[in-house]
Amino acid sequence: MRGLVLGALLLGMATPATAQQIRDRTWHGTAYVAYWTTNRLADIPGRIINGDLETEDSYFASAIANRVLVRGIRTGWPVIGRILDGSSIEVEGQFGVHFGIQRNPEATLSLVWRSPELALGATGPRVNFAAVQGLSYAFGTPRLEEQINDPDPQRLLNYLAFELEFSHPDLPGVSLVPRIHHRSGAFGTFAPEGSGSNMVGLGLRFTLR
Repeated sequence: MRGLVLGALLLGMATPATAQQIRDRTWHGTAYVAYWTTNRLADIPGRIINGDLETEDSYFASAIANRVLVRGIRTGWPVIGRILDGSSIEVEGQFGVHFGIQRNPEATLSLVWRSPELALGATGPRVNFAAVQGLSYAFGTPRLEEQINDPDPQRLLNYLAFELEFSHPDLPGVSLVPRIHHRSGAFGTFAPEGSGSNMVGLGLRFTLR
C-alpha cells in the first residue's frame, strides 16, 4: 500500500510528458535481478530510503516479457484523470530462478497497470509507476519461505510487484527498473497470513516492438 502511495505522490509532482514522449511500444522485455528481504512489504520503501533493509543470502534472476493490451486510457475526469489518463494495461509473464539459500525456479503471470509517462525536467529523464497483480508458482519447495515464514509452504501464491521505470530521450528503448517482487497468501486466500516472500531488485528493460 505504501508503494502505491509513493507512486501517486510521484505522479502528482511530476510533469505530464509531451506528445512526442508518449510511449508507443507494444512489447518490452526485462532482465531482472533481486535479493531477499525479510522486511514486510509495506515497510520496504521506507527501509530503502533509510538504507536499512534486512536481507538474506538468497537471490533471484528472471526474464520478464510484457505485452500492452490497452494504451492511452482516457477518462475525462478532472481530478483522478491526472493519474489515469495516458496510463496503460499490460499482460506480463516472468520466469526466473532462485539461488543462494533458496533454490527453485518460479514463474508468474500477471496484469499490469502502468501510469502515464512523466517528465522529470524539460528535456531530461522520464518515469512511470506500475502496479502488478497476478499469480506466482514455485517449481519445487521454496525452502527459505519454509524456514522463515511457513512450515508448510505453498507453491501457488498471489503475486504483487511494484516498480518505477526510468528512461531518457538520449537512450530510446532502454530503461532502468527498480522493482519489488512479492509472493503472499493474499490474507489467507492461498495460504496462512505471513506466507510468501519479498525480493528487492533492479531490471534493465528493452523495447522490443
